[in-house]
Amino acid sequence: MATESGNVSPLAIHTYRWEGFVFNIVCAVYFLFFAEHIVEAADAAMRDHEARIPWLGVLLTCVCLAEIWAFPVKMRFINEAIRDNGDSAGRAFYLWMFHTVISVILIFMIFGCFGVKITNGAAENLPWWMQIAFPVAVAKELVFLGFMWISPGEKSAPNPKYTRPKLREWIADAVLVVYACIAYSATWGAITKGMGIDRSHPASLILDVFLCTILFLIFYLPLRIPYWVEEMAQVNSRRDAARLVGSVLVVLVPVLISLYRVNGGQ
Repeated sequence: MATESGNVSPLAIHTYRWEGFVFNIVCAVYFLFFAEHIVEAADAAMRDHEARIPWLGVLLTCVCLAEIWAFPVKMRFINEAIRDNGDSAGRAFYLWMFHTVISVILIFMIFGCFGVKITNGAAENLPWWMQIAFPVAVAKELVFLGFMWISPGEKSAPNPKYTRPKLREWIADAVLVVYACIAYSATWGAITKGMGIDRSHPASLILDVFLCTILFLIFYLPLRIPYWVEEMAQVNSRRDAARLVGSVLVVLVPVLISLYRVNGGQ
């Protein structure tokens, strides 16, 4: 929300933003109906030492490179919107740590798609672009942390460039949701392929659902850090907290259903 002068309205942060909810809806639909092809290819690249899946390697490379542009753009819009709500990085620092882990997993996945398996001595024979992949990934994550940490001061003038709505932010949203869908499928989706929730006993069922939920959140929430930061800034009451939980359940429930039904847990 912006005033006629282009400044951010004091009411902007109190107006519920739907981007995070829409993000979850898109991911839920993707996980239910469209993820299988990516998951199967990533599973083959992960487990089959002879597998060559260059199209997946190119896809993963493209979405990772696109995220380098989209993440800072989205964070600038969000930091501007929550400028009066304190430190944004504190709301997502631990998610950033897991985001870094996911980025490293994706690099190994990209290598595997091109038939390169990292074993003892293999690193010496890597192409030059693969040798710089890890330093670039580390640098990327540090830059992301910087954009999370640096937010406009309360006394600084609002930047009209980051008032809403802006097409630039919507494009960043599209890039980030595609990245999240593909990255989740290529990491936790592939890792859990063939696994299911144990239905043999009520206690086993409850324990499996609990563990699956925790692991899902570890791999999913880091892929939507900008939205989480803004959502946490909007939690000012129990109603707000319930709305945030409900938004996450929108995507968690389909994932649990998939593990319960499709993967044949017994």
